[in-house]
Amino acid sequence: MTPALGALRRLLCLAPVPAGQSPAFLRDRLIVLPLLTVIAFGSLSLAYGDVHGDSSRIADRTGPALVELTRAEVALDQAQKEADSVLQGPELIGLGQTYPTLITRATQNLNEAAQSPALSAAQRQGLQVVSGLVVDYNGYIGTADRNRDDPTLKKAYLSYALSMLCETTDGTGSTGSTGGAGTPAGCADRTVRGYEATTIQDRIGSLERSLRADLDHEAGWGTGPVILAAVACAAYALLAVGLFRTLTFLKARFRLLSLPLAATVLPLLAVPVLVLGTVQVQHGQAAVRRIADGELARVSSAAPAVQLSRTAGTAAAPGSIDELQQRIAGAMRRAHCAGWAAVTGFILPAGLFGAAVTGWALLAYRRDYVRVPRREDFQ
Repeated sequence: MTPALGALRRLLCLAPVPAGQSPAFLRDRLIVLPLLTVIAFGSLSLAYGDVHGDSSRIADRTGPALVELTRAEVALDQAQKEADSVLQGPELIGLGQTYPTLITRATQNLNEAAQSPALSAAQRQGLQVVSGLVVDYNGYIGTADRNRDDPTLKKAYLSYALSMLCETTDGTGSTGSTGGAGTPAGCADRTVRGYEATTIQDRIGSLERSLRADLDHEAGWGTGPVILAAVACAAYALLAVGLFRTLTFLKARFRLLSLPLAATVLPLLAVPVLVLGTVQVQHGQAAVRRIADGELARVSSAAPAVQLSRTAGTAAAPGSIDELQQRIAGAMRRAHCAGWAAVTGFILPAGLFGAAVTGWALLAYRRDYVRVPRREDFQ
């Protein structure tokens, strides 16, 4: 065995203690055990805080922002359908209260999403562009309403508004058309559209995809936490071995049961509980990701196909979004995210306190050992 490997085994408490090496053993433990304690608890604190910080961002930022964007998208589609059903109907009546209510709802949803800390500067700027386009879209619909006695102007402004809202298609299925004679235009199906963010729905969809990518990153374990967790596990294993061997050494050589060192073992017993809580929280994050990437995305992509009625239809789509929002909140609540996250601030202080107690105890034992006279001194 090389001297370097032997020194490493000795420092990591993996080598037996030869006779007459007690002072050196205590000196090594005085350095290694507090250092391992700081490394173990520091790595755990960083990894634990990263995972639970992601949970806070998902629950308070990314998740609500995605829900608000979906609400806005569905409300805008319902507003378009309301305008079409009223202004292209047989009766020359005004828009009434339903359309303004839906536009107000969509504007409020966009404002709520814009105020979310989940959005980056570029995302927030893109959302401001969407809000401006909604204002222009509403202006075209209002102009069509004011010219409802003129079929040509009314149809033209409705077509302009629809082309701002989404990629259009006529009855033949060709995109980019505002509808031929007698053929009402409509929004093209999302599966046949490109990803260029030009219309309102395209831009909202682009923001949703960006936020879903952020959520996928936040809900994953991540490289950093995995590396920190591996370092923490290795340090905890070495620390547990070191404490056990040190306690055994003190019992055999000094006939001493070290209560301070035994007390430092207690925080190690909480580590499996923290690991279990972290896994539970990560499962909650994964559940939110499944909802956002699955059902919430389907609600968003199906928005152009939502059928609106004056009574039950208006509340159907927002109701389903409400249900998904409740499921997202329920997934995070069942994972006890807030309770587990509150422990983050105590991990590193507990490690520093344990390192201080370990160092103080070993320093006292080493001093006492040095002061003990040898048997030859009495002869």
